[in-house]
Amino acid sequence: MARDIINGIYVPRIEHIDLNFILGQMRGFKAREGQLSFASTPSPLPILLSDPGLIKCIHGNAIRNSLKYGKIGGEIKTEAKYDEATGIFEMTVVNLPGLGHDKLVEMGSRASELVFSHGTRLHKDSDLGKRYHSAGDGAWIIRKCATILGGKVDITFEHDRTVFKFQAPIKLGTPTPQDVDDFHLPSDVWGIGIDDSTIQRKLLRALFEHIGIPESRQIILGENADEIVGFVDYVVDFVNRHPSGRFFLVADENIEFADANTHEHISGSECIKLIRTALSPEQESRMLALVRSANDCTQDLALYRSKSHGVMPKVPLRGTSVRETVYSLWRERFPDDDGYDSSSPLATFDNIPDILLGLTSVSTVELLSEVEQIDNLCVQNPHNSRFDQWHVLWDKLHKLKGDLKSVNDEDTLTEAINLIEALRDGNQPAADFMSTWMQIRAGVVSFISRH
Repeated sequence: MARDIINGIYVPRIEHIDLNFILGQMRGFKAREGQLSFASTPSPLPILLSDPGLIKCIHGNAIRNSLKYGKIGGEIKTEAKYDEATGIFEMTVVNLPGLGHDKLVEMGSRASELVFSHGTRLHKDSDLGKRYHSAGDGAWIIRKCATILGGKVDITFEHDRTVFKFQAPIKLGTPTPQDVDDFHLPSDVWGIGIDDSTIQRKLLRALFEHIGIPESRQIILGENADEIVGFVDYVVDFVNRHPSGRFFLVADENIEFADANTHEHISGSECIKLIRTALSPEQESRMLALVRSANDCTQDLALYRSKSHGVMPKVPLRGTSVRETVYSLWRERFPDDDGYDSSSPLATFDNIPDILLGLTSVSTVELLSEVEQIDNLCVQNPHNSRFDQWHVLWDKLHKLKGDLKSVNDEDTLTEAINLIEALRDGNQPAADFMSTWMQIRAGVVSFISRH
């Protein structure tokens, strides 16, 4: 796995990806049978080096908008092309016109630009071009995703169809090693993690188990203020007491804790920086320390990597994808160690259930508890004139966002996640905070009721 700079922008961790699989899945969309089609040139596409999460985000948003705003039941075509001579990947999503399409055609290029503007929604017939604080940020977000990949997005409203196009320079990759399915960390590795969320701590345990770290070598902290405040000292002491071990450390970026008088949060990446600084070079060389975050801002990701060895996003992970991700991170950190240990009893993983995701390994009660905590803070400010504890609410919204991203396996929570991100954009709640929160709440409760 590699890192790269494209057009002066720091690109998140690059992975080998099979775009035929990612684009061909199209899961989680309420489409009629036969409504979605996928074709590629060449067929199949070659293995490429890119960020699968960003590609999926771009494609998923284009499909959702086609279903939402295109002709009801109309065919939606995805076409992907890769030109090996130029190294350019191109993806188009084409749908038939829906209501209000004629007005968008009349607007010409202005309609295309407004689609990708922050907080703009064009498909309300009576409010073309009206700006919103919360809704309408999906296309703006995917333009950011395209920029991170060094590419661009565009949309054209033609008389008989709408054409969404994404282009980016992408390098050819080599197939992921076939034996990555059996990848697991050596038996001398300790798994250390910290997160203030009960859901995320469960995920960390499942993640560690999937990469071959047995429960007896797992240390998961963050349940209370003492564990959070003492995390750096604990890890440094633990490494000192295990002079021959290696350490796979995963720290949540935003960790909050409270007591009777205070509400505070600490940075996981800053904790990792302090740990690495306190260790000797030899000790630090035996550690792979990663930040786990729901943030996807380019600047934030670059900051996290400057303090740690890499970033693990809060996204749904299944067994194979977990091993692919950690395999690449491990090989980059320890190029002379392939991470295999044939003596490990976890070599086949047959005894490990699939790593969540739906809500198979997390409790719906815990998600409901997070919603209720936010509800309670909102009730304390019924007139929404000013939230005296906005920083507390901001942190709780961030935690909810991270947990939703981790279980958003069918993309059904994407709208709620985007709305949360919009709500947190400011030093005070927006005027439409309560109405937007009720949309988020309804989406989360509906999701939980189906699981």
